[in-house]
Amino acid sequence: MTDQQADSDSWLLSGIEDIYDSTFDQALWRDVLQRIVDHTGARSAGLLARRPTGEIFVGHHSVGVSPHFVQTYLDEYGKLAPMKSINLLDVGQISTTADWISLEEFRQGVFYQEWARPQRLEDGIDVLLNKSADGFSYFSLMRSELVDDELRSTIARLAPHLRRTALIGQMLHEKTQIAAPIEQLLDELKAAMFLLDRIGRITHTNAGGRDILERRDFLRAEHGWLVAADPKLNRILRNAVAASVLGAGATRSESIALPFIAHDGERFVGHFLPITAGRRRKTGAAFEATAMLFVNSTSLDGPAAADIIKKVFKLTPAELRVLLTVVELGGVPDTARNLNIAESTVKTHLGRIFAKTDTKRQAELVKLIAAFSPQLRS
Repeated sequence: MTDQQADSDSWLLSGIEDIYDSTFDQALWRDVLQRIVDHTGARSAGLLARRPTGEIFVGHHSVGVSPHFVQTYLDEYGKLAPMKSINLLDVGQISTTADWISLEEFRQGVFYQEWARPQRLEDGIDVLLNKSADGFSYFSLMRSELVDDELRSTIARLAPHLRRTALIGQMLHEKTQIAAPIEQLLDELKAAMFLLDRIGRITHTNAGGRDILERRDFLRAEHGWLVAADPKLNRILRNAVAASVLGAGATRSESIALPFIAHDGERFVGHFLPITAGRRRKTGAAFEATAMLFVNSTSLDGPAAADIIKKVFKLTPAELRVLLTVVELGGVPDTARNLNIAESTVKTHLGRIFAKTDTKRQAELVKLIAAFSPQLRS
């Protein structure tokens, strides 16, 4: 290993610890983003959350962009940004400007000419962190040069940790205030939560966690230990608990997202967080715990339906956003204006969409989308 690689790995491990600390203190996000900007040589970075309609809501953090440009992005230019339809991607998927629009067309658009160019921003890389019927969140990094393989590699290594932190942070702050006593904060969580010690015994759980344990289904308590019914998931949980004692080393594990299925077919997802390092240690010490497990129910919603459509007809992200926009707005000119692309580009995508979906008219596309709606209500 070269000295440069060692320095990069050291920075990554330290940066990941900072990322996980931000779950308990949202004010730390600015420092986290600044460290990423400094390490990658980027000009700006942001963590943003949007509603399904596109507007940005509480929870955005950014560095490297002046207050004036932040406000104009929130008020106007964010609606014209190439990545505004990032919720059409798979969670965790990385995209760059060129994945949405050709760089030539991007530089001719209003977003680049009036917002990006004055700040010397030439290209960006984004990661979709989570999405649901209530909205979606994503990480965005912009720089003065084109995105290269080295930057892609760095963001790919950070992405799983950014995703988990965004999800857990959302759970922690959804119904409560961070200033509240930690025990009250945990007990009021909408998600089920389990605090575990170094050998997997439950040291604290909230009402949601107790409800799950009473079902004695996919998770149960056996003599104080938290046990998963699925042997494979139980082994992953045991290994993650054991690794949590290592503190910083625990964050290297990729086995932190656990997909649970109840006997009746209902699906849940668990998110595992070590709490033996950084500012999280105070919470761990208070409950004699080394890790937290959050468990949420999952369900099909609008974004899930879009994922199904994309996979069934093998649409690209650009084709999917054109399809959904055409169905919503009903015409090529309006779609082009909404997506900030040329009408010829819309027509090109439509031609490919017609071919892939075996349709010939926009009215047939509307019926196609409607055909998936019963899945959302099942």
